[in-house]
Amino acid sequence: MRITNTILFNTTLAHIQQYNARLLQTYEEASSGRRLHRPSDDPTGTRRVLDLRGTLSSLEQFKSQRTVTTSLLEGTDTALQSVETLLLSAKGLALRGVNDTLGPEQRVALASEVGGLLHQAIALGNSDVNGRYLFAGQANDQPPFLVQATAASTVRTATPSGTLTPLGADDLTINGMRIRATQTADDPLSTVDAAASARAVAAAINAATPSTGVQATVGSTTRALTVLSFGALAGNALTVNGVPVTGAITDAASLVSAVNAAQIPGVFASSSAANNLTLTAADGRNIALATDGSAASGINFLGFNPSGGVATSETTTGVVTLSSSNAFTLAGLNPGNAGLHSGPVQLTAHFRGDNHAITQAIGATQTLTTNVVASQFLVADLQPALDRSTPLASLRQGQGIQPGSIAITDRAGSTATVDLSQAVTVGDVIDAISAASGVNVTATVNSTQSGLTIVDDNAAPVRNLTIADVGSTTIARDLGIAVDRPGPIVGPPLNPRLTSTTSLNLLYGGRGSDLGTIHITNGTQETDIDLSSAHTMGDVLLAINTSTAGVQATFNTNGTALQVRSTNASTVAVVTEVRGGQSAAALGLGGYDTFNMLSLLQEALQKDDRPALSALVTSLDEGVRGVTALRTEVGVRTNTVSVTAEMQADSSMHLTSLLSETEDSDVAEVFTRLTQLNVGLQAALATSARIMQSTLLDFLR
Repeated sequence: MRITNTILFNTTLAHIQQYNARLLQTYEEASSGRRLHRPSDDPTGTRRVLDLRGTLSSLEQFKSQRTVTTSLLEGTDTALQSVETLLLSAKGLALRGVNDTLGPEQRVALASEVGGLLHQAIALGNSDVNGRYLFAGQANDQPPFLVQATAASTVRTATPSGTLTPLGADDLTINGMRIRATQTADDPLSTVDAAASARAVAAAINAATPSTGVQATVGSTTRALTVLSFGALAGNALTVNGVPVTGAITDAASLVSAVNAAQIPGVFASSSAANNLTLTAADGRNIALATDGSAASGINFLGFNPSGGVATSETTTGVVTLSSSNAFTLAGLNPGNAGLHSGPVQLTAHFRGDNHAITQAIGATQTLTTNVVASQFLVADLQPALDRSTPLASLRQGQGIQPGSIAITDRAGSTATVDLSQAVTVGDVIDAISAASGVNVTATVNSTQSGLTIVDDNAAPVRNLTIADVGSTTIARDLGIAVDRPGPIVGPPLNPRLTSTTSLNLLYGGRGSDLGTIHITNGTQETDIDLSSAHTMGDVLLAINTSTAGVQATFNTNGTALQVRSTNASTVAVVTEVRGGQSAAALGLGGYDTFNMLSLLQEALQKDDRPALSALVTSLDEGVRGVTALRTEVGVRTNTVSVTAEMQADSSMHLTSLLSETEDSDVAEVFTRLTQLNVGLQAALATSARIMQSTLLDFLR
């Protein structure tokens, strides 16, 4: 084969271009210090670099999250340490108060010091780190504790109707200010005993608010009736606020339906058990029952008999809650005509956060709880879970659920309207939705027993599952199921309040609680109460209230725990454990409720109640141990973060080294190669110049 000059020229030029390309690539590598600039440089190495960088980026993100977690845990430990110190100070004041040498005036002075400790405890409960409130649970964007002095009236009932005594001009004073007499015009909604209603009392108190600083609000009126037997109602055998209730009554459901069908203004009927009828007036108007005794069917309520052949009536009032940003004092000739009691009303903390844990990822497969919930040491919360028997009226922290209807469109496009106006329990809602004609959906209590789950059962869905309220009602929104989404609808926590029917198995998110014996100190009275046979909160209330302890057990104002008060105005009831048990703590009555312990200590000092002070020393010891245990737990979490940080720092260093080996250049090798390529290029240029010397003959060819 003849090698022409063109072939020589092209070959030589290709060699020179290759040298130039390799030289430029080496210059780029030398100037950047990196071996890889584009995927084509090394596809396998590039993929490895991307993987390494992704892992390092995740580690950096976890590092940032660990920094936040560490600051939260350190802030929590600081606050807990302060609470621990505060409780020890309170215990010291209690021990001083027990001393025989102190008189009543000196104990009152100690009570003032306890009041200061209570204010400090509330401030610590509102501790935050960079605007995140440490003990507010997941609702950590606002202070969890609101400080108020509050007093709630007792429900007043009169038989026959029309005999409730209204509040007189000198019956009630607040901070020394006389409250005017109530009058019928104060309550245009109540049909009987209007001048003695909760609405009338609130109106009279609020007229003096500019002078007293105390505001009155009216809660709902509730009349719970135990049904002894069912039977038909006709005529005026039963009237509620003057409206006759009629119908064939065979069970609680038909009785509820008959009352609601009567459309009694402002009154709604529900039932929490097979033998229960509960009447509720959300606006606080009186509920007046009357009968002419003419029912021939045998329907009968405990204490109120429409079939007894005797006309009778009764009126029940609502509850008035007094609140102020400062402590206040109630007095007067007869404050009982407002359902109130004489005496000082101290500042207390009202919890408006939640007790849900917050978890944070600190590693690829590692999460950590970053908060301590308030119910572990500041305020009691028995956290009842949801089940089918939970009354709708107890949901949303006692706000209840507005009756109404919902519209469902399933994922196949079928629609149905579900009437929930007669639903009384969560089970009623579940059954009505699951049995809805025309749509293929199933309702259940969710896996955490905190809310509802609605699942579409269609095999070939074509659209979203949609649930909405019908008309102006809000029941779907109240239940948290007013949603339009492609998958199952999982409602938010419905936060039920405790009721007398709440099973002990539902406490603490469904983990339940087995009770034993509690001890109550009330003045010189010392009482052990066995709660081992209790199955519901109602059983617990009954056991305490029928004991010889001289106390009244009720749910606290938040409906989250029990409170036990002495029926003797001069003593303070204190509940403690028996033989190392945990029953008092399980009911929210032990030393783990810091605010309650400090409030009781202050009250015991004010009332010069030495037995209560002795019992509170034990409770405060429990509180200190509880806070110490929490600090230990927080310390373990902090150490976990530190250990994880060290491990991930080592991992990051190793991965960075691997990344450098894959991506970075060997500087010495690069410059050696650069020199070699320069020499090679010069040699190629010199060789090509000798081989391809041009002559006149080359131009003539």
